[in-house]
Amino acid sequence: MNTNIFRAYDIRGNANNDLDQSTVKKIGYVLGKRISSLGDNKIYVGHDSRISKDEILKNLTIGLNAAEIEVLNLGLVPTPMVYYATKIGDCSHGIMITGSHNPKDDNGLKIVINDTPTSGLAIKEEVLALDSFELKTCNNSSESFEKYYLNEAKQKASLRRALKIVLDAGNGAAGPLARKVFENIGAEVISINETPDGNFPNHHPDPSKEKNLAQVKEKILLENADLGFAFDGDGDRVGLITSTGKQISSDHIIMILCEHYLKKSKGPIVYDVKCSNELPKLIKALGGEPIMEKTGHFNIKNAIKKSGAVLGGEMSGHIFINYEWYGFDDAIFTAAILSKIFSESRLSVEELFDKFPKTFSTPELNLDVDDSKKFLMVEQFIKKMNFKNAEIDLIDGVRVNKANSWGLLRASNTSPKLVLRYEGNSEEELINIKDEFERNLKQVFPNLPIEYT
Repeated sequence: MNTNIFRAYDIRGNANNDLDQSTVKKIGYVLGKRISSLGDNKIYVGHDSRISKDEILKNLTIGLNAAEIEVLNLGLVPTPMVYYATKIGDCSHGIMITGSHNPKDDNGLKIVINDTPTSGLAIKEEVLALDSFELKTCNNSSESFEKYYLNEAKQKASLRRALKIVLDAGNGAAGPLARKVFENIGAEVISINETPDGNFPNHHPDPSKEKNLAQVKEKILLENADLGFAFDGDGDRVGLITSTGKQISSDHIIMILCEHYLKKSKGPIVYDVKCSNELPKLIKALGGEPIMEKTGHFNIKNAIKKSGAVLGGEMSGHIFINYEWYGFDDAIFTAAILSKIFSESRLSVEELFDKFPKTFSTPELNLDVDDSKKFLMVEQFIKKMNFKNAEIDLIDGVRVNKANSWGLLRASNTSPKLVLRYEGNSEEELINIKDEFERNLKQVFPNLPIEYT
């Protein structure tokens, strides 16, 4: 068994080599026993559009049934629908079979037990220690919460004026539901790459990468649309594009949502270590309390629960609305709320964002490394790095803060990559912090090519 599949947020690996039938059955059994220990006997399970979904669902169900847990099958849904079911349904446990934005041959499990996100690491030792178990059968069934989700989204996100909106689900799981939600709230919808297809024939469903936004930008301009949204493969990350084809950074998306929600309720806002230095300044100015947290939906959700935060957000596009919603990352509902905000203004989308501070920053940058060595590499970097006149933050990897710039190095919890980001108040300061980081990287890892992906 490849133990690297047990990760800090979830379980993820190659569908054929890592998530074989024996491994998935054992995972199902261990999770089932945890649910049984809580006095429950049911769990919601959904899946995205990946080709491996049916085989994994079959084996996961066998494991869960062996622990006498009934599977309530939600079918092909975005991840937020599984979370939604655990909030309003008959049980507070759920599993989403998804590889998120990983390559199409990968897959994984996002897990909620007793209304709490559960990491792969939390069950790793139990799975590894499991030898065999007796197979049993249960009365599994199918369920749907779509009509409840549509009704609630309409109540909370109906548009004041009609907007023409382009949606690009990248052939992931979000397409069909996103169209229904946006038609329901009063938008004129143009949906591309809507049909779920695990081969992702048009582009990879990762809106954080500029190259994956080419089609939605082209369609916005062609249709003279007001704006557009792009979703990742399982519908929990969102990208926003204006009528001119400009991508709005996640930093600015979080800022406009902070402005919107802190008017309604003062309280904490949780954001991850990759976000702009300008975000906590804005949160304080609006009367909120900024809380910086480790990257990852698992960490942000737990921080929201602990602090009672109004909102959470990550630079990767995970947005967690916890005011009159449920505090989980939901790209479709977030996009609907953003559209409601835009429909209530006479300004264009681009003009609404012009008021926010402008800095010079990179997107998320990745360096491909050995998956088994990435965390050790970050530890080595921290021990040997040399930055002058800097404050060092080790909350997640290392964030080096200078007077007018910062840089970050951390290990991805979902991919065999090192993750970096740089920001400066001027282009010169951005270049300086980036150069200083890269000099340190070359000194610590002389054989590592600095070739960002």
